[in-house]
Amino acid sequence: MSVVVNISKTYYKPIQTYSKMFAAGASEKENLAYLVGACIISFVAQWPAQSRQAFINQQSVDELMGAILLSNLFLLPLIFYLVSAFIFIFAKIFRSKISGVELRLIIFWAYLAATPILLFVGLVEGFFGKNHQYFIVAGLWFSVFFAFIYSGFKGRSE
Repeated sequence: MSVVVNISKTYYKPIQTYSKMFAAGASEKENLAYLVGACIISFVAQWPAQSRQAFINQQSVDELMGAILLSNLFLLPLIFYLVSAFIFIFAKIFRSKISGVELRLIIFWAYLAATPILLFVGLVEGFFGKNHQYFIVAGLWFSVFFAFIYSGFKGRSE
């Protein structure tokens, strides 16, 4: 299935979507593609806020975007792999039967599936700055991201 269709299905049938993904088999190539795609979208999501910041501070937006590009495309994947390794160790302490590839599928897919809301978070930050509207939408994104991770674990157990 296409990634866009799976993302939309994740919003209204997350456990079934994960179950189908596990039935198709988790592969490290797909996991890395999901993570890189999500990191690129999160980079795009930060454009409005960085444009606002550059306008307010009267500086070049290229300088800000270079730093964001470095952090999103090089550091963020490393952070996600480290977090998934810690969660894997934590899961093994509690005798979980989940494999590392399946765990990364859950986390990376949750991040990719939640990126449409992350784009909205970027727009809100770009228009309003970091005030209560931003924190409401960012909290929504955070909740959806963790709900997708929870659904991935439920889909794995089915």
